[in-house]
Amino acid sequence: MNRREILQALAAMPLASAIASCREDRASPPPAPSESKRIHSLQILFEGGFALVLQKNKPNRLIAFVPRADQDRHDFAHDFFFNDPSTPRPVMGKDPTGYHFQLSGDGLRTYPETYINPGFADFTAETEKWRLSDRVVTVELPFPSSINFSGRPLHVKFASGKSGLMPTNHVLEYYVEDAAKVKMMCSQMEGKCPSSPNCPPGVLRFFFGVSPQKKDDGQKHAVEFFNFMLHRCFPDLEERYRLSYIEASEERRAPTSAAIMPKLLPAVANSTTPHARLLRASAVLDCQSAGLIVGTNTGPMG
Repeated sequence: MNRREILQALAAMPLASAIASCREDRASPPPAPSESKRIHSLQILFEGGFALVLQKNKPNRLIAFVPRADQDRHDFAHDFFFNDPSTPRPVMGKDPTGYHFQLSGDGLRTYPETYINPGFADFTAETEKWRLSDRVVTVELPFPSSINFSGRPLHVKFASGKSGLMPTNHVLEYYVEDAAKVKMMCSQMEGKCPSSPNCPPGVLRFFFGVSPQKKDDGQKHAVEFFNFMLHRCFPDLEERYRLSYIEASEERRAPTSAAIMPKLLPAVANSTTPHARLLRASAVLDCQSAGLIVGTNTGPMG
């Protein structure tokens, strides 16, 4: 699966909704009262430079965050996205925690441990020394059942000379026991936050993403911001995980003029009908890195 497809699914309007919007004489039926009983899964999606800390003494709380750089590092500035990867949220410049989301364990199955996909092996660590500096966004969650990723990881080189692979997103999954009790809260967004409007059947989904505001050198930004995160938040891991190179993410190719020229085609496909040529309909986040997954038994240092 292309690593951006999961974002495009969130950004795109469902076909059924698009058709219904053209039928003014027929209103969409209200959701069935028992809809929440059919929800069986909760997914939390993180795209971009999020560090995930599995804090075992909280007890069992996961803290996902993106550190905010000093004001003189304009090249480290990030846009934040929630549920809509095409529209950034206003910057929270005064609050040191940035946007602060919280999800209790109500309505969810509890897990003493979390399965972490082996594809994260090069970026999974343990430490008892970590910091929560000023952040773009902070998300507090219970331990999920699993942490996976979509798409192909990027090749990286560490400053030590070692090579590795870096997934650029995290997909957290929970089993839902009572969807009516599942609540994502954020005081900066007036309390309870709705899930994504484009969830698959039986699934609740929340999307969090960050993307650099400066787009001219994504690879350079990815390496430098990852190393900044290490230095600022995980100082005792800096020597081991410091990067010197991250592979370029997949290129975006603009459609040729021939590809976008309209023309009439028969309503019924036949052997002479050209194959469909799928083009990107909307921009998605241009991120080329993610943070570490860190296990700890201690709270953050002052």
